[in-house]
Amino acid sequence: MPTPRHLFKPERHRALELLAPCGHGCTETTMLAHGFSIEMMVELINAGLATVQTERGGRARVRITEAGRRALSDQLAARSSVNGVQAPKRRIASAIPSKAVRPFL
Repeated sequence: MPTPRHLFKPERHRALELLAPCGHGCTETTMLAHGFSIEMMVELINAGLATVQTERGGRARVRITEAGRRALSDQLAARSSVNGVQAPKRRIASAIPSKAVRPFL
């Protein structure tokens, strides 16, 4: 089980925020385009915060795990605490919109 110190690295938080709203995960190429290294993705997978699945053609798709969602939710709750009083924990689904809103044309 990863220690809390490792869960709160800014790069891991940013990666989990990218993966959370993606139902089918993000391709390795997308993760690399957002500045994440292969080593960092391997750290997420080894920590149990993400999984990887290889698709046809050799494309790798990275997905957040339930443990990753909990870690992200816990971090959001910790950031919202005031004066040492812990705010109620929110589910990650309530913190990140599920669909983008399209403007009317």
